[in-house]
Amino acid sequence: MLANPLVLPQVGGNISVTKINQDVYSSEYLFRNSTSRYVVKIRHSKTKKGADAVEYDRHNVEVTQTIFASGSVAEYERKFYFVYENLPSDTSVDLADAIADLMIASSNAFLVSLQNWES
Repeated sequence: MLANPLVLPQVGGNISVTKINQDVYSSEYLFRNSTSRYVVKIRHSKTKKGADAVEYDRHNVEVTQTIFASGSVAEYERKFYFVYENLPSDTSVDLADAIADLMIASSNAFLVSLQNWES
């Protein structure tokens, strides 16, 4: 069971998102103040891959930040999500850990490069 609330570390201070809904294989978390809203959705499902239709576990985490309108600046959103698929018997998180490390290495240089349309 994931923590409730989930804590999103932010440069300006941590954001604690509180669980507002839980279904069988999904949860939704929310934080809202006068300037922004954060919604975190976590979903789990099964998917079949390949000609032999091997079944994989699929895990999706989506974070949406809405920055409310202020003065002449219109409301806008930022969204980040990832999908992680693995065999049900596979317990390794090495690949996900490597990508997470890549994203934050060198003061977020990889993420900045992505925003600059580098590939």
